[in-house]
Amino acid sequence: MDILRTRAQNREVIVAALIISALVGCGISSHQAPVANAPVANANVAAAPVAAGRSARQAPARPSQTHASSAPAAPEKGDAKTVLAQIHKANLLEIALGKMAEQKASTSEVRAYADQLVQDHTNVDQTVVAMAQKSSANLQNGATAHREGRPEIAHEKQLERKLKSASGPDFDRIFLQQASSDHERLIRKLQQDREDASDDELEALIDKMIPILEQHRELAQILMKKEQT
Repeated sequence: MDILRTRAQNREVIVAALIISALVGCGISSHQAPVANAPVANANVAAAPVAAGRSARQAPARPSQTHASSAPAAPEKGDAKTVLAQIHKANLLEIALGKMAEQKASTSEVRAYADQLVQDHTNVDQTVVAMAQKSSANLQNGATAHREGRPEIAHEKQLERKLKSASGPDFDRIFLQQASSDHERLIRKLQQDREDASDDELEALIDKMIPILEQHRELAQILMKKEQT
């Protein structure tokens, strides 16, 4: 009896399993499939207003982009006209200092150095002026450039006064120190301009100038050391 009861129970379990399997194969899959797809459809419908809302909110940003693109472009680095004007002003200033030293230096060596400054910067400036005329660059004349250049800076005004009032070895020392620092600063500036330049003629000019300026700087330093001994 126990065996029969156990078999009967096993049959009931098997039948129940078959019923569940049938329900899964026929009823559940056919009725639940649409339910599973429904949230997707609803999500698509709900997403449409959201997308439309985002588009509407993003639309006003377009005019600002158009406005930004119409803004004037920044000046290019290494613009040939600007660099030529700067070199011209530096040449005029060194020529003016050199001419002062030709008259006031206390030794023949410093006067010879001053004379070399005047000649070299005059020769270079002739090339600068010719290039500026070809490119329509606006160069100041000598008096205007000197008046509007270095003397506008307070400490350089003071230097000019010192040079005018100094004499003898004191003048030589101030002049040589200024020549050395001026040429060091100009060399660094031209090296940067050379990297930024896109004009072949300007590059050639800078390549020609830098060795001359380096020689001026080194001679000033040699003469300063000699003055100190």
